[in-house]
Amino acid sequence: MRCVVLESRPLARAHIARAIQRHSDARVEMATASVAAMLAVCDGEATDLLFLDADHASLDQALPALRDMGDQAPLLVMVSDFPERALDAFDRGASDFLVRPIDADRLSVTLQRTRQLLADRRAQARAALLEEALADLRQRPDLAVAATSGRDFWVSGHGARVRIGQSEIVWLEAARGYVYFHLPSRKLLERMTMKQLEARLDPARFLRVHRSAIVNVDMITSALRDRHGLYAVELSNGTRVRVGRKYRDGLAGLMQPTEIRPGAEDRAA
Repeated sequence: MRCVVLESRPLARAHIARAIQRHSDARVEMATASVAAMLAVCDGEATDLLFLDADHASLDQALPALRDMGDQAPLLVMVSDFPERALDAFDRGASDFLVRPIDADRLSVTLQRTRQLLADRRAQARAALLEEALADLRQRPDLAVAATSGRDFWVSGHGARVRIGQSEIVWLEAARGYVYFHLPSRKLLERMTMKQLEARLDPARFLRVHRSAIVNVDMITSALRDRHGLYAVELSNGTRVRVGRKYRDGLAGLMQPTEIRPGAEDRAA
């Protein structure tokens, strides 16, 4: 179990790191007071569990960035001196809450709960992959006909099948065997996998920026990087879509300056 500790106080940070390391299947990848350092590790590595100081001065910056990691975000255990903050911690997405000084037996309970949650998460991920593979196999005969780039989609909406041209799509978002079609003024949900979707999209018009997101490159208005080193693209409807680490090269290639060759008039001049 790979753990990261974000704790503002050095003594408390050292104490919780030592307590975690006493468990043979738990390893502390980093113990830090820096939100930027914590996010860099959690975004780049497969971190299982984050112990987060609920009293940290930068908590309100850390939590949105963690939420943006989606399914890749670690499970969250919040730690505080104040038991009354437990309810707020659970409201903010924590899977457990610990009170300082951390009791060894209570930490053991937390780690056991985490093992079960991680096992459940992995089982759900395997089921989603199996469902995607089965859906792909069921629809493969249709894909041979439907895979022509640039074809319109027919999507369910308000009791009817709605025709959507690819130029209308702002971005597409995976949702466990379904896909949200985000349009300029609405969004529609269709049963389809990202693999099936990519086979039908015009590769010159669409770019995958995250395992769960594909954007229309014509709708990108800016590329952003926050102070924690996380990337996103802003779209024409104001939406910001996070860019996963493995997809940054594709975005960088898109933003390369276009070489303009001089025309005959320029050479004559």
